[in-house]
Amino acid sequence: MAVTEDQAPPVGRALRILIGLLLMIYVTPVYFRVPLRISVSVLLLIVGLIGAYSLIHIFISRQIMGFGRSLGAFVAVGLLVAICVASFPRIAILGRGEGELAAVTFLGISLLVAGSRAAPGCELMAIPDLLWGEHANMPCLISSPVDWLERKLRGKQ
Repeated sequence: MAVTEDQAPPVGRALRILIGLLLMIYVTPVYFRVPLRISVSVLLLIVGLIGAYSLIHIFISRQIMGFGRSLGAFVAVGLLVAICVASFPRIAILGRGEGELAAVTFLGISLLVAGSRAAPGCELMAIPDLLWGEHANMPCLISSPVDWLERKLRGKQ
């Protein structure tokens, strides 16, 4: 089966699914140990992340304000990092660990969605891509080089 440019190659796809499963296996028991109010606030943070990534999707797909795809990749990763930093114990803007839990859960779900849809590029955009019905064509700092290398090696065979 030929892999097109608008699909993630098999190894990249499997890697996304594997990492997503590992993250979800790691994070799921936490939800059974934390109070319900924390789980609800984490869910609200995840919904907020989906909204923020949807805005990034709109800015990139409609090319608003010169918001380029490469800059979008840094903003996408930076947003998850900012959520984690905002919930570090010394800062605790988002509570103690709620931001990290939301970020890891969102990343795990996004990886599973991206892997199951064979979506290339930034897996953080997989949920907005699914919601909007179009691919943002935004590179990822980690999976895009892996996909590129796999395509190059498959092309030589």
